[in-house]
Amino acid sequence: MPQESAYFIVERTAGKRNLQEVKAKLDTIHGVTSAAVNPDRRLIAVDYDSSGTSYDEIEHCLNNLGYQIAADASVIQSR
Repeated sequence: MPQESAYFIVERTAGKRNLQEVKAKLDTIHGVTSAAVNPDRRLIAVDYDSSGTSYDEIEHCLNNLGYQIAADASVIQSR
């Protein structure tokens, strides 16, 4: 089971409630093992099994929910 992680910074977040709804929707995707949101940084982190889903499918889901990806945050290091 190949585990991967994806990190997205999204534009136009409408608040904490909307991002929690995004988390709930991501959790329903086959292969997603966890999803977390940080509304203050507009960051969405997703851990997934790449044999069940892909980065592109997760990005497509976010786009369908009305969120435009501002940046791939995979290269951003947390302090």
